[in-house]
Formats: sequence, C-alpha cells, structure tokens
Amino acid sequence: MTSRSAPHELIASAIALQPTVRDFADETERTRQCPPKLVDILHEHRLFDMILPKKYGGLEADIITMMRVLEELAIADGSTSWAVGIGNGTSIIAAHMPEATARDVFQPRVVTGGAQAPNGRAVPVEGGFRVTGRWAFASGCTHCSWLVGGTLIMDGDAPRMLDGGMPDWRTMLFPMSEVEIIDTWHVSGLRGTGSRDMVVDDVFVPNERAIGLASTEPTVDGPTYRFPVLGFLALTIAPIPLGIARRAIDELLELAGSKMPMGSLNKLRDRAVTQYEIAQAEAKLRSARAWLYEITEEIWDACVRGDEVSMHERAMLRAACAHAAIESARAIDIAYTLGGGTSIYETSVLQRCMRDARAATQHIMLAPPNYETAGRLMLGLPPASPMV
Repeated sequence: MTSRSAPHELIASAIALQPTVRDFADETERTRQCPPKLVDILHEHRLFDMILPKKYGGLEADIITMMRVLEELAIADGSTSWAVGIGNGTSIIAAHMPEATARDVFQPRVVTGGAQAPNGRAVPVEGGFRVTGRWAFASGCTHCSWLVGGTLIMDGDAPRMLDGGMPDWRTMLFPMSEVEIIDTWHVSGLRGTGSRDMVVDDVFVPNERAIGLASTEPTVDGPTYRFPVLGFLALTIAPIPLGIARRAIDELLELAGSKMPMGSLNKLRDRAVTQYEIAQAEAKLRSARAWLYEITEEIWDACVRGDEVSMHERAMLRAACAHAAIESARAIDIAYTLGGGTSIYETSVLQRCMRDARAATQHIMLAPPNYETAGRLMLGLPPASPMV
C-alpha cells in the first residue's frame, strides 16, 4: 500500500485513553454530552485536530489513521468516539475555505460540529446569503465554537441547480452566538453525543463561510482533501460501530468465563451454542471491518496518486460503511442475546453497546439504502442521486 503520513502516536494515544474514556462513560451517558473535562483531555492529545490542515495548526493525518483512532475510542465509549469523529469530519471545511477565513475560524482548541443534511434555505444577497433552517443531530454542539448546517441555495421557490443535475448545496458556517440550540436529545442510543437541534433565523453568512464541499475544489492540496467528500464524511462515523462491536464481543467472552446460566452445571462458555454463536459474531465483525479498510485503502492510494475516483468506487465505499455498521450491530445482538438476563441491566456494557450500535445504523450515511446505490451501479444503472 502507498505510504501515508500516518502519525501512529495518535492511535497509541487513543488506546492509552481507553481507561479514561471508560471512566467518563457513565457521566457522558447521564449528561447526554461529552463532559468538559473529557473534552479537555481529548484536546491535550490533539484528537480533534487530525484532519485539520497543517497550515492552520492541524495534524493533517491520513484518513485511515483517523479511522483507527475512532475505532479504538469506540471500544471505550461509542458516544465519545462519535463526538471526535464529527469534530474531525466538519473540520474538512478548512481545506475548502479562503485562507484568511480558515485562520480566523480554526484557532487553537476550536471544535466544529453541526449537521450536513440540507435542511437550511439560503437567499443570495450582496456579499453572501440570508440563511434560515433547523437541523437535527447537531452532534457535539455542546463543546463547539462553530456549527455547520447543510443548506440549499434557492432560486425563487426551488433550489438552484448546478451542472450535472446536483442542487447548489453549501455548508454554511455559523458562530455559536448566531445559533439557537434546542435540547431535543432524549434518545435510546449514542446519548452522550449531545446531538441536539440547531436553529438559525435569517442569519447573514458571508460568501467565504458558504462552502461548496461537493462542488468546489479544495484550496489545500493533499490526499486527505482529494478524497471523495461524502465518502470521507461517512468514514468519520463508520469505524465507530466496529469498535462498539469489539467491546461487546470482548465483554461476552469475559462474562462467559464466569457466568453459570440458571439450570446449568456448566459455565456459559461450555455451551455449544455459545461457542458457535460467538464465532459467528467474530466473523461478522472481522469480515465487515476488512472490507471497509480494503476499499478505503484502495481509494486512498488513488488519491495519493492523484487519480480520479470512479462513481463505482464511491458507491462501494458507501456500501462498505453501511455494511460495517449493520454487521457490527448484528454481531452485538449475538453477544447481547448470549448474555441472557445479565444483558438487560443498566450496569451491563452489552445493553449500551446494543443501543449505541443500533442508533448508528439509523444515520443516513450508514443506513441500508447505501446498498441500493452500489447495486444500481453494479447492474449498469445510474445512481438514483448524484450525491455519492
């Protein structure tokens, strides 16, 4: 594989932080956000700076290193990993902004977050846009300095269309002072991500903070910024279910060595069904993980060479992201079921793993329709949407 700018100390930091993240996990779950003290620790290890370009004070890590960091953090706590993934995912905007604006926004310890779904509407005015919108799932908003909101540029009552049939979709960047946060985040899984609703009402956004991620060339060169942007955004969350599943399987293995199921004279590990099912869970996890990293490395190498990434490769990446989440959830279901009555208690890691992984599969970037896009291209049909 082509060499990467992999700062392996980031992965080592993520592994070393696992006990600390686990210690905060109950507080993260209870307060429904990443605790401020934990945010400070993540900053100390530069884990929000992985994707930010070096010229703006970031680490400019390769995408596969970022994935490994997220996977390791998720073994400790899925919500914390999700917050780190979103912070890195939204920082990609720095590579598409004018240099002066990027330097102004990305000050030390600044975290960006928000939602890329095009739920905003923008009216062009002199120097920029007037934006109104409400976005759900503004992950990490409780520790951010700036928030992004996906927005359609309107031409009258309809979105303005670009060449190729894609609407003019921009990522609008707002300072926190211009955003109202509404605490709607009362959910079953990934509770600690702080993914509340964000609202703006007729807010002016200057042109330099209206970023065309999918329609403009990056202003900073490098394989990380040549990577297909929608695929990149999917990769900021797809490794997280893998880590959650790893934790669930490991928890079951530990439980199976001590638990004596009711009515049995043998430990849980001695049951043939346990042996068969846990191996099935391991196979699901490892095979889904292998495909995700394989297709990511193929596209990364193409970006290093400066080759164009085909629509087929983009679709396969999106399918692999969905597959990683879906198969991870299925592996966790096996571990949860094998755990029996122990699994249902709030003190059980298995129930939290199940809830968090199932919540992840509901994200549009990881949901089953991504299979359909890949299948259409495999069958010689055009994608149903150019947003691949």
